[in-house]
Amino acid sequence: MNVTTFLRAQVAGGRSEMLNLLRHTQVRATAGTAGVNVSIMLVGSVGGLFLARALGPTYRGDLVTILQWPAMIGAVVSLGITQSTVYWISRRPDKATAFMSTAVAASLATGLAVAALGPWIASMIARNAEVRNDLALVLALTPVYIAGGVWMASLQATSIRRWNLTRALQPIAYLVAVVSLWSLGKLTLFTVVAAFGVSLLGQTIFAAIVARQVVGRHSLPDRSLLGPLYSYGAKLWLSSVPQLVTVSVDQLVLSVWPTVLPAQLGNYTVAVSLSWLALPAATAFGSVAFPRIARIAGTGSTLRIERLSLIGGGLTAAAAIGAICILAPYVIPNLFGSGYRDAIVALWLLAPGTVFLALNRVLGDVLQGHGRPLIRSAGEGVGAVITVALLLTLIPSYGIRGAAVASSITYAAVFLFLLVGRYRVRGPAAGAGTR
Repeated sequence: MNVTTFLRAQVAGGRSEMLNLLRHTQVRATAGTAGVNVSIMLVGSVGGLFLARALGPTYRGDLVTILQWPAMIGAVVSLGITQSTVYWISRRPDKATAFMSTAVAASLATGLAVAALGPWIASMIARNAEVRNDLALVLALTPVYIAGGVWMASLQATSIRRWNLTRALQPIAYLVAVVSLWSLGKLTLFTVVAAFGVSLLGQTIFAAIVARQVVGRHSLPDRSLLGPLYSYGAKLWLSSVPQLVTVSVDQLVLSVWPTVLPAQLGNYTVAVSLSWLALPAATAFGSVAFPRIARIAGTGSTLRIERLSLIGGGLTAAAAIGAICILAPYVIPNLFGSGYRDAIVALWLLAPGTVFLALNRVLGDVLQGHGRPLIRSAGEGVGAVITVALLLTLIPSYGIRGAAVASSITYAAVFLFLLVGRYRVRGPAAGAGTR
């Protein structure tokens, strides 16, 4: 069976699957996850807008430095252990407690190393003493950040409903704390950072308590499980850096290109932000599919989950970005101002790529569930190369429109790569996640 026949079979099979769609437990779980994704996005957007107005541009920029650097460092040093925890607990529920306990212990050790280096890291990044002190404070929370991620990953593998509840707590608590500080006249850069730290700590404690109830009491770490955890996690980590290039380098290149004015970059940033509004609901299909496929990989039932996930994710993204594009000519000038009219065309050019980006996220989760994270890594690597090549070719002549076209082409190319990879390599990886 060639790729064309495979695709036709997927579409034909998808028609029959859609007849039973509303009765499928996966759809109910996906709907709940999509709702939480959208809610978190809205809470974050409201909070970001509120902080931008309350703190002013300078302190808002400092806050980005204080919060984003620790998040990035934590993601890098954790070596994909959170997603690896989802995979292994789903694959080996009989050893769920052992995997969770070992992953938490490893995360705490890694986080403590970052926390110890926090003051030095902060001194290398910060522009002034206030930012340096606040950044060191947030870096000291790295053990909390990574270990909390492991506990939430354990819930994703065992109870989607409790996972959704837990991950929604921090952004909601943070927003409530920020608004409360503002109403009391106590909103400063330090109090905002403190509110973030308290909300993160509260979420982690809650995740630990719920994980204990759902997964079980912690046991002593099992060193023999570190190999599987980090072997699978490292393969996921290999996709994270190219993925950052694929989704972020367009704005970085535009920011330094001599013929692109700052106002044009501002228009492009608005277009990208609006296009990403179509992702939360669509990518929920992948979040639910990942642990389910890992749990039953190697059986015929996985094909049904894949079809529902890809069809549902694609249709959801297409409907969302379509509505955004229709409303853009009316919303953008009124909400952002007449100076952002160029964002409308850029958004339209990004729209096809947004659908493919959503499908890439879903298909990547499907591949991870099958124990094939390196296919996702390879796809993101190919996408990074294509992105850079197209940006250097199109930006000189077409500016932000060229960047938008480059992004859409790249996302489509990555999707085709991942789809062919899934077709050619069937079933779970030999040795449970070795490829």
